[in-house]
Amino acid sequence: MADIFQEIDEDLRRDRASALWARYQNWIYTAVAVVILGTAGVTAWRIYDGHAREQAGAAYLEALQMTAQDPKGAVEVFAKLAETQPAVAPLARFDMARAALLAGDKAPAREMLTTMAGDARLDLPMRGAAALMGAYLSLDLGESAQAVALVEPLLAPDHPYRLAALEVTGLAAFADGDTARAREIFTELEPLAAAPDAPSQLRERVAILLDRLNQ
Repeated sequence: MADIFQEIDEDLRRDRASALWARYQNWIYTAVAVVILGTAGVTAWRIYDGHAREQAGAAYLEALQMTAQDPKGAVEVFAKLAETQPAVAPLARFDMARAALLAGDKAPAREMLTTMAGDARLDLPMRGAAALMGAYLSLDLGESAQAVALVEPLLAPDHPYRLAALEVTGLAAFADGDTARAREIFTELEPLAAAPDAPSQLRERVAILLDRLNQ
């Protein structure tokens, strides 16, 4: 992990912001996926009864195994699962977006996640996770305004994803060349990221970016 942030710091110091996103986007996506599996995913699996597991489990496992070899084919399988197996539909939609991303279809993956973020049928943790993932993809696609729009509902003081949403807004400002706004956001985020319950990776990223912005 330390090596990753050292490389990020070196890239930032060489003013390679666009190359940074191209290089680290998949790693960031994976980090956010951990949030999904740790929060929203738990909720989905708790309501996943034994009959549904028996009925959909084999197909879901097959789609997961297919993702690495044939991600485009996996997208179709996950889409079918999302339509026909309500118990696993939310997770299937996330994995459909992940398979699309692995297939190189970033814009369609972002649109899938954007749709999920606005789907009132999903619980709030899943919608928030989808919004964050869609926002990171928007940044990778060079669409900072869409990234900010996706995370705006997550900026409420009591929202569990507020810190990540603030980071996205700061990164969007940085990508747009608005260093003053980016510095303001990351300065606000710094003490929040230092809290004991904040992710250590977030603290490191905030420190790196503030170091860059204060030069």
